Amino acid sequence: MNEKAALQQYGNRLVNNLQVYLRSLHTHDANNDIVVRARDSLKDSLAEHFEAEPQSTLQIQLLPEETFINNTLLPIAMQDFERIKELTKELKAMGVGELIFDSAVTPESLSEFGAMFFDCFHYRKLMETRSFDGIQALELDYSVTGSAERDSHQVVVWLFSGLLDGLEGLKDLVEEGHKPTMVPFMRHMRLLIDLSFERGNVVRHMCFARQQDGSSSTEHRIACRTFLAVQLGQINGMDRSDLMAIGLASILDAVTKGVEPSQVIPTLAPYSTLSDMAPRVMMTVREFELARRGRKAGRKGQLLHAVDALVGAVHGESSATLDDVHAELSGVTGVESIVVDAIVSWLGDAPIGAIATSKTMGDVLIFDHGEDGETIRCRELFRDGLGDVKAVHDLDTSKPIRFESQIDFEYDAPVLDIEL
Repeated sequence: MNEKAALQQYGNRLVNNLQVYLRSLHTHDANNDIVVRARDSLKDSLAEHFEAEPQSTLQIQLLPEETFINNTLLPIAMQDFERIKELTKELKAMGVGELIFDSAVTPESLSEFGAMFFDCFHYRKLMETRSFDGIQALELDYSVTGSAERDSHQVVVWLFSGLLDGLEGLKDLVEEGHKPTMVPFMRHMRLLIDLSFERGNVVRHMCFARQQDGSSSTEHRIACRTFLAVQLGQINGMDRSDLMAIGLASILDAVTKGVEPSQVIPTLAPYSTLSDMAPRVMMTVREFELARRGRKAGRKGQLLHAVDALVGAVHGESSATLDDVHAELSGVTGVESIVVDAIVSWLGDAPIGAIATSKTMGDVLIFDHGEDGETIRCRELFRDGLGDVKAVHDLDTSKPIRFESQIDFEYDAPVLDIEL
């Protein structure tokens, strides 16, 4: 078992023990024998980790549809999902989204945390004490602006990394002849849709950043296509069901790519876990395959095909310029001009995540388009990092805009690496 799989297995057990402990406080106080047994089981699980790695911390992030441990997505089993979802909802009502444990944790500090949970749960109030010996109970606000920027950025990074893991697992299961469940991917897409509009700039920086060695795996390109297609669909007014269909179709193309359009639906019919989304998703996958073959297809399939071309240009063997991307998009067959024009307009003259040249600062990373959506802001490129965010009014239009960023997008320290 590799290191990540071992962490996921341990994380599932730890989160389940945490849920059992806090759930016992629904009906018993912190000194009850049932609560104490559940507390000790949780302490034993924590001790197992800290005996091996006493200097480390365990960071559990509880989101409405996903759970992470130390920035690694946990594959929560179906039988456990509703219980963990309930725990996440309860903690969120108390203002808690992240729990951090270190080796100083004791049975007494777990009891103190449990007593605070008991009061907050039964009296419907926010958690006032956030720090106990070896335990921190922190907010994780990813759906608003302002102070939550870093948290929401982390969530997008986790989602991207989690999708990469999921795509690798999907490929392995299909190759072994299994019909994998799509429920984790559906949860993933719901959270992505919630975050994509507000955190679209983070998505662009991640999806346009080239890999350090210049290569890009199939899974990486699919993840980029999925994130960008959902964002483009959202900007162009697609409803939530269509956005779900686009995201899931992009993922399932990893299974169906190259299959005759007439065989797409029979191929995907056994994927019963798509539930009531199945018809819409299957038709979108079929449209994508039709568009790929230059045949008449619906707009969702055309959008996926065009975004696939965009990602292919950005992550080719050599870095592309904005002119290269425009040329690639204009040459895509099976896509109407209105779809291409929408993508070109979204990119703009200075795409977020691209590298441009300032007459006074030299090479700069296009950071965003300001609060007004029109003021280009950048971060100057230095050998050891990025400069502060500032407006730029002197871009050298004689120099090409290049998609060659290899810098992981961040707000402030600590640096958040995207491990691919």
